[in-house]
Amino acid sequence: AEVDLSLDFLSYLQPSGVKTAYRQRVKETHPDTFVGDTAQQRRQTGLFQEVAAAYELIGHFFKQRERGLGLVGRSHTSPRPTNPQPAKPPGGFRSSRPTPQRPQARRSPGWGASPRQPHLYCGNLPGRTLEFGMFLYYQRLIDYRQLVEALVWQRRQRPNLGDIAQRWGWLSDQEIRTILSSRGHLRRFGEKAVHLQYLSDRQLQTLLYYQRSQQKRLGEFFVEQQILTAADVDRLVLEQQTHNRHIAAELLRANR
Repeated sequence: AEVDLSLDFLSYLQPSGVKTAYRQRVKETHPDTFVGDTAQQRRQTGLFQEVAAAYELIGHFFKQRERGLGLVGRSHTSPRPTNPQPAKPPGGFRSSRPTPQRPQARRSPGWGASPRQPHLYCGNLPGRTLEFGMFLYYQRLIDYRQLVEALVWQRRQRPNLGDIAQRWGWLSDQEIRTILSSRGHLRRFGEKAVHLQYLSDRQLQTLLYYQRSQQKRLGEFFVEQQILTAADVDRLVLEQQTHNRHIAAELLRANR
């Protein structure tokens, strides 16, 4: 069943429930249940990889939540957008963004969410380096639901590591299924592949570099959804880089 990515859903999401749903989807999509049907096995491998990617993304959300990144407030009566919906994300999630609005001028560092915008982050910009999506969130230009949707969208734009490795002759179909089926504390496909000695560290880094080169920039999502303009994205990228350089310089001075 599809799940609406609302703030209520993200607020009440619990690791135990996600793990149960993940295991059920693994049983339903596992390629080894279709032994003898090569074409169906390939289709199931693709579905299985999407389920694993969705689980990994939700795991990232839980880590951020544990670090104190909360979903401040909840949206209750946001109207349905009239524009076409973006492509369906992996793992059965459906986009449910609010009607797009262009951001106001950049807020001052002490600005907090107003009564009309209770779903935005309240607080100061963290004193650590930030990826672009997190920078937008902490600048109160997007809410966490929009960040999750952007990450899902970006993930769909890039090829799976297993597909790349198979095209390059580094992994076989059976090896990919074995890696995906592996259980343990490791969640990422590449980490599992190295741990199981199907790939070397150098091969993994090469795959990750190529994969990143094939995905679209996160800012393109916000331009497509009319949340930001291209000029906004260019300006904010520079601000993010300035912030990260400042933090790096402070850490360097502190460690001297």
